[in-house]
Amino acid sequence: MHLTILSRLSVLILIVLNGCGGDSSTSTSVVDSSTSTSVVDSSTSVTVSGIITYDKVHPNSDYVGLDYTHITQEAAKAIQVDAVNTNNQIISTTTTDSAGRYVLSVPVNTQLKIRASAKMFKVGTPSWDVIVVDSSSSAKALYVMEGAFATSGTADSQRTLNAPSGWGGSSYTGTRTAAPFAMLDSIYASMQKVLEVDAGAVFPLLVVNWYAGNVDGTYYTDGNLFIFGDEDLDTDEYDDHVIAHEWGHYYEDRFSRADSIGGPHSEEDILDIRVAFSEGWGNAFSAMALANPVYFDTLGAAQANGFNFNVESGTSKTKGWYNESSIQRILYDVYDDVEDGVDSLSFGFAPIHQVLTGAQKATPAFTSLFTFITALKAENSASSGVIDALVSVENIATISDSYGTGRVNKAEDYPYSNLTLGSSLSLQTSTLYGIYNTLDNRKYVRFTIATAGTYTITVTQTNGSNADPDFALFDVSPFKLLRVSESIVLGSEQSSVSLSAGEYLLDVSDYKNISSATFNVTINE
Repeated sequence: MHLTILSRLSVLILIVLNGCGGDSSTSTSVVDSSTSTSVVDSSTSVTVSGIITYDKVHPNSDYVGLDYTHITQEAAKAIQVDAVNTNNQIISTTTTDSAGRYVLSVPVNTQLKIRASAKMFKVGTPSWDVIVVDSSSSAKALYVMEGAFATSGTADSQRTLNAPSGWGGSSYTGTRTAAPFAMLDSIYASMQKVLEVDAGAVFPLLVVNWYAGNVDGTYYTDGNLFIFGDEDLDTDEYDDHVIAHEWGHYYEDRFSRADSIGGPHSEEDILDIRVAFSEGWGNAFSAMALANPVYFDTLGAAQANGFNFNVESGTSKTKGWYNESSIQRILYDVYDDVEDGVDSLSFGFAPIHQVLTGAQKATPAFTSLFTFITALKAENSASSGVIDALVSVENIATISDSYGTGRVNKAEDYPYSNLTLGSSLSLQTSTLYGIYNTLDNRKYVRFTIATAGTYTITVTQTNGSNADPDFALFDVSPFKLLRVSESIVLGSEQSSVSLSAGEYLLDVSDYKNISSATFNVTINE
């Protein structure tokens, strides 16, 4: 047979899903997208093959803003590709390889089009399920790109599809077809970093929520990524570090554990230790997954502005166990193979993955740099001295346990205290460094229950009655949230709860965010 080459213009359409990760409701046939190619009678079939690509808009050379004169066509990797007939039936299905190539066996002399879905799906070992959907409506339709109908003929043929950026010279004038595929490419790179050290990894469903015009922010929550899409404000589809950072939060959630309370953050902030670790991890992971330590985020009019920093050699002035920049530098130095200063480690990703999926997941303390370094040293004892040296560069004293006992730098802001049942403990929260998620907004109380029973937890303000004390109660073995007490009574908070013998943590805060609140904490049977 001779080979016929057909290049078809593509269009972006939406298909409403029956369920996340499933086949489209417009299809009358059910196709298992894990199979490499649908079965078609070879005596009456031909092959349609090709490459699926998308327009990638690169950042400017200084990583500030997007450079729309620098657009390359990149492979759409591991995405689902279908041959669809005129009855909208999927008659053959496959997935692209790492070069964006696909091969489909289809019936001869059949009118069909090629559909590329913003969907990566694989069953078996390893497995994954990632889709990009239109979050502008409750239908959450799947983004797909389609070519034009043409006959399959009697000879093998090729059909290529490229998803255009939609850029018209000074603004977006066409459909931003490339956006969903660009985001999937960053996620593919993130998954590959994990697969390097865990070839059988199972990646639970991830739904990427995006639409052109989304102004609600970029963040991760409960199996969902939400991605900025508003032109002239913030479009994150080409900010691959931003996507990989948020995927890092998905990894924490689904593979490890993240106790972070979220909220705004920046490289100079003095943060709640849970937030500092989670955000530092996200930054460091993006550099690991993308093999580029320069983190950038483009935004503003014509996407021409933005910011960047070097994850490894950044020059933030704030250093400490409460700062995301310090944590990202430590994590990246543990990972990379570049020896600079006291950094002689070249661990790669495997020991980091082992800690995060093991000890970090099971720690009885809140997840932080303390818990990570304690476990990393325990599992790599021969390198403890070098690990301590990396930590010391960030003005952090040697970490000896998961609670960070013995802090020197900002010792007065150390968040943990121990409480003996029947006695009282005085705590002070403040907004010195900001509100909600910064250091001193919240204090942690460790206590032990010797005998199972009902216990009353009371938090009372002692420097007035204008604060609104709240607390969250955690069991630490296994670690889980038991109770959130959020009454609106000013000055005092009380809750009775049935507790088994064991260790517990309280997270005490002031909902009113007054500048300084002193609380008396008691726990009585």
